[in-house]
Amino acid sequence: MRRRTGPIAPGYVRRTSPTACSVMPFTGSSVEEMEQLRYLAKTYARNVPYGLDWPINFWSERIGFDAGDHAAHCWLTGYFNRNTDPALVAGNETRH
Repeated sequence: MRRRTGPIAPGYVRRTSPTACSVMPFTGSSVEEMEQLRYLAKTYARNVPYGLDWPINFWSERIGFDAGDHAAHCWLTGYFNRNTDPALVAGNETRH
């Protein structure tokens, strides 16, 4: 978690007002994924603390356990895992 005021890094969420937050999608996200992130940002802005850039996976935990929306929790966790898989990151030299 990082305290920031500049641009949001991909994969992070920041609360901007009492009822709104901004989510920066990962590079290469589809239009459907970005629409889903916008919807979740509108619906669950109150689950993000002020003054911090939270990774999407921490936000997903708060949605799942505080709000009880396990479908949103599963979708966000899957979205985070799909986009942070080390085997898919550009420049990865690991041989399998």
